[in-house]
Amino acid sequence: MTAVARPGRPRSAACDQAILGAALEVFAEEGFDGLTMEAVAARAGVGKATLYRRYPGKAALVLEAVSCLAASDAAPPDTGLFTGDLTAHARQLVHVLTATEAGRFLPQLVAALPRARELASAFERFVAARRANIRAVVERAVARGDVGPEVDPGLVADLVAGSIFYRHLVGRAPLDEAYADGVVAMVTTATERSSTAAPEPVGAAR
Repeated sequence: MTAVARPGRPRSAACDQAILGAALEVFAEEGFDGLTMEAVAARAGVGKATLYRRYPGKAALVLEAVSCLAASDAAPPDTGLFTGDLTAHARQLVHVLTATEAGRFLPQLVAALPRARELASAFERFVAARRANIRAVVERAVARGDVGPEVDPGLVADLVAGSIFYRHLVGRAPLDEAYADGVVAMVTTATERSSTAAPEPVGAAR
């Protein structure tokens, strides 16, 4: 009688979560150069063998941790108004950068890029997830007629998310809801003017 192969024990979701959470914490504290698989395993409360069965090295571990964090973003809130939606997202991004582990590890991630280019995709995914949410807000506003079809979703995402990321990563200036509201106010004022501006007659003198 032929023996039936038994499947291996399934991976523990709780263990996976503990590992990825520990990786983000250690990365935020020590940077990429100071992060070790041993430190992550100890922080997560697992053996090194368990960690290495999942990830061949620390670059793969950081990539997975950041990717999971980016994918966990909530869907864009629908307040019924373009300004309300954009404000909610700008404030959410400020909260992520000032009150969660993301705000601590993101500068470390940027600092590591010159020496570990394999991490570039992690940074791109993190930023792209936030830009995609803001684009969705603009596209929804265009669909319901809040703003005109000439408003570029990508440009609005760059202005809102880009301003907040720059202030956090480069400007190192205070980042709070008042700043987020100010950025949104400037962007929505510009989009309203763009949407209501009368088209210039063809052949008009310049």
